[in-house]
Amino acid sequence: MTNAIKPFRATYYDSSKVGDLSNVVCPPYDVITKEQLLRLRKKSPYNYSNINLAKKDDYKRVAATFNHWVKKGIFVEDDKDNLYLYGQQFKIDGKYCWRYGVLSLLRINRKGAIFPHEHTHSKAKIDRMKMTEAVKANLSPIFVIAPKAIRALRKACGIYSKKKPFLKFIDDEGNKNHVWKIEDKKLIAEISSQLDRSKMIIADGHHRFEVSQQYFKDNKKRFKDINYCLAYIADAQPGLVILPIHRIVKLKTTKEQVLKALSEHFSISVISQKMLEKCLKSKGKFAFGLCMDKKYYFLKLKNEAVLDKMFKSSPYRKLDTYVLKNFVFQLFDAENKLEYANNLNQVKSMATKGKVAFIMRPAELGAVCRIANKGHRLPQKSTYFYPKVGSGVVVRRFVKT
Repeated sequence: MTNAIKPFRATYYDSSKVGDLSNVVCPPYDVITKEQLLRLRKKSPYNYSNINLAKKDDYKRVAATFNHWVKKGIFVEDDKDNLYLYGQQFKIDGKYCWRYGVLSLLRINRKGAIFPHEHTHSKAKIDRMKMTEAVKANLSPIFVIAPKAIRALRKACGIYSKKKPFLKFIDDEGNKNHVWKIEDKKLIAEISSQLDRSKMIIADGHHRFEVSQQYFKDNKKRFKDINYCLAYIADAQPGLVILPIHRIVKLKTTKEQVLKALSEHFSISVISQKMLEKCLKSKGKFAFGLCMDKKYYFLKLKNEAVLDKMFKSSPYRKLDTYVLKNFVFQLFDAENKLEYANNLNQVKSMATKGKVAFIMRPAELGAVCRIANKGHRLPQKSTYFYPKVGSGVVVRRFVKT
């Protein structure tokens, strides 16, 4: 039987050459803004954004840069196959949280074992395929969740979190990141065995996952273990945080008409930002916030029978972004194009000049897993797993057969 995961020889920065890793590790390529990119590249000439993002689609230049850094010893390769425990300490609502997972190779051709939850787009896949073909490496891990607790992972965390990490850095959002080598073959076997029995949900990296599948089909005989891709795997744990992604739409009608249309099904209260944030932490009846012209509203469904009738036993019934799209947005006239924001400061600045922000509650992990396990996909940008897994922490280079 082929294992779900495999240890591997990671390639990583040599801190004696680049100094503080905080200056070279960067966020995932698809969340870096133009302003952030300029700032990252000023931090160090070796910042990983020079590798993970191609300037003017010049993938050959990226490959040449990467290979040059390997030859110079900027990147070094481990001397044996390992798993790597990756822990992140971060703050949510003023409280410190801790999330851990394992960096490994993940088998991508296991039928009925790995479930995506988002749709992909051809433009992003073409970009990542060109990058993969040029560099011949998994430049960053996909983020995968085992929906149930993996005892061996928790055991590893208990053992290694007390030891000195072999890599550490502070990411662009001020979160502490630590990486330890798991060299104990018995513990590696325990983690592998328990993950063999687990289904997995893709949290981040849907495009890279599909690119890896296609690359495997096209290059089966060229590279060793090409039916595996680099992955960060976390189990269900308190530190597995999902943040909401808010929606901003441009109205084709007045805000007064919108509020009137919504009042038929929702109780509406004018509220402060602080109180809105508190209200949106409550579970139960479908609810959301509005921001219009710097004023906040809290809306709560009057009668749940409306949704029961519309969605019946649908797994989407408990997913707020789906209900918003297929029920709320049908109650008034607005443009189809959506804009997105991750925090209320962004929301406030964007919800002006005829635009309305819909402020969401975070998706529940259980709902995401139930939908994905049935083979369904969520509406675009329904989840924001926080914090993001750093890019440039470890790289998996392909080995010729």
